[in-house]
Amino acid sequence: MKTVGFFVNTSKPKAVEVVHETSEWLRKNGIQPLIPDETAAVLNVPGSGYDQNEVVAQSDVLLVLGGDGTLLSAAHTPLIENVPILAVNIGHLGFLTEVSLDELCPALTNIFNGNYEIDQRMILEVVSVDKDNREYSSSFALNEVVVRHYMRLIELDTYIDGEPFITYNADGLIIATPSGSTGYSLSCGGTIVEPHLNAILLTPIAPHSLTVRNFIAHGDSEITVSMRSDYSSVSLFVDGLRETHCLSPDCLIRVRKAKKTIKLIRSQHRSYYEVLRAKLMLGEGTKRRT
Repeated sequence: MKTVGFFVNTSKPKAVEVVHETSEWLRKNGIQPLIPDETAAVLNVPGSGYDQNEVVAQSDVLLVLGGDGTLLSAAHTPLIENVPILAVNIGHLGFLTEVSLDELCPALTNIFNGNYEIDQRMILEVVSVDKDNREYSSSFALNEVVVRHYMRLIELDTYIDGEPFITYNADGLIIATPSGSTGYSLSCGGTIVEPHLNAILLTPIAPHSLTVRNFIAHGDSEITVSMRSDYSSVSLFVDGLRETHCLSPDCLIRVRKAKKTIKLIRSQHRSYYEVLRAKLMLGEGTKRRT
């Protein structure tokens, strides 16, 4: 490991201190820190002469400092799939940024010595298709893809591998990865899915039918969604507001597992299940009767 790039949420109160101390630690250990010039200007620290995209391309490891939202933003950087990511939460413990601040230097030491494991996290590819079956836009999502209208109920026809599945009469539809199962999907009643499973989640938003349920499709499936409602301003959201597209009534979208993945360096101090228990307080307040 010769270079460590930085992707920093500069609004975090500890950002300046953490970037400065980590940069010094890296230099003392013969590793070049690469801080994007736009980040360096905000934090008033020396820059690298590269912008954020160039830092990602030049790094052996990318250090993401912030929270889960920061990691989602980093996931939309070009060529991010080529570099292992050490995601460090400098706020509260996250589902994706599971490495705590006090683990940062020990984690970097382990990486320097080759003592680390990588999680390969699924990414979704979403393609918009016009009425002539021509693909006109393509995006990638680490957490989820959402189709919804701001103000109205919409009807969405869904197909799995070309076979008709459910017509959703709802405020919208979330199509999520296992990593995204603890995000927007969870807040809409979706199932928590272990992040290494090969699966795609379909979670309706406020469905207007008791017969509509959440569904977990095989990860190799292709999900097609077409709009039955003749409304304008139906929107496609990719990982929150990181990418947004306006969908016309006569178009459809296709969602499938992308060929690329995101490489997350695992925390050696806690498991995914420990993070779930800590974040969601699973089972708290229950009493067992003997």
